[in-house]
Amino acid sequence: MDDLSEYFNKTLTEIANQILKISKIINWNDISTLIDLILNTKDNGKIIFVYGAGRSGFIGRCFAQRLMHLDIKSCFISDTITYRYTKDDLLIIISGSGETVSPVAISKKAKDIGGKLGLLTNNPKSSIGKLADIIIKVEAKSKDKAIDLNSLAPYTSLFDITVLSILDSIGAVLMKKLGVTEKDIDNYHASLE
Repeated sequence: MDDLSEYFNKTLTEIANQILKISKIINWNDISTLIDLILNTKDNGKIIFVYGAGRSGFIGRCFAQRLMHLDIKSCFISDTITYRYTKDDLLIIISGSGETVSPVAISKKAKDIGGKLGLLTNNPKSSIGKLADIIIKVEAKSKDKAIDLNSLAPYTSLFDITVLSILDSIGAVLMKKLGVTEKDIDNYHASLE
């Protein structure tokens, strides 16, 4: 095995170990509360809004799409199709630092309107954390800590991949609670690809 393949394998192992570590320490009560907020929003015929800047935004788009696959009305803020946010809707923000300018501004606006706010972050005491109704603490290297922490995974990768894994696991629980099958998801999956 050459040096680069060994480096690749060590990085992959670090990422896998990060997911295993989080699976043992994540707060199930917080996850359950967010799931209940999602289901209550769906049951009331309202919308789940998702937002994150940069790579967190890509992860957010994945989750908004998964919600759509589960027949839960959702959108990613700033995409071409974004609904009007109301006091009965739910906003889920992904921000490792909890201080990124656009998520902070959107969170403040959502709270002014009166809707519920969920946050996935490494920094619960952040500006967004002070506004959030529910916080999922994601202990992983985010941009506010990236330079100080020794890691093989680039910059915010550990945070990004951990959040994606958490949100996909929430998707699995939503499937179970709603009785959604893989065939049901296939019926909502894009057919023009």
